[in-house]
Amino acid sequence: MSLWQAYKDSVFICRQRLATQLDFAIISAQNPAGELKNPHINLCLDKQFEGILQQARMPFRAVIGASADLKFQEKSWIIFCEKLQAMQLARDFQQNALYWVTNNKLYLVPVLYQQTEEYLGLFDSRVILLAD
Repeated sequence: MSLWQAYKDSVFICRQRLATQLDFAIISAQNPAGELKNPHINLCLDKQFEGILQQARMPFRAVIGASADLKFQEKSWIIFCEKLQAMQLARDFQQNALYWVTNNKLYLVPVLYQQTEEYLGLFDSRVILLAD
């Protein structure tokens, strides 16, 4: 399976539901350009990304992007920002793509990849809600 196809099949592990009328991006700083990195490197990249979000005073919350079978999981961030701003953040952290959610509609948006943006269905249908 191609990496792009794996992105298209992703699910999102969240601690709480989001209002369906919100617009936001889902971006990871881990595994730049789709290359699996050492967990310590990924942790450093994640902390650096979180610091940038805090400095920019962008509202954000943690989320886990995962394969449908949950065997692969990657720490990511839900970021409440404009789409172009999200694309720049993803580019800064050398991400192949990001997810964009608008009115509960989930899109896979290429950043480094030369692909076409794809509609993936309703975001809610991809959410796995963790109970506290």
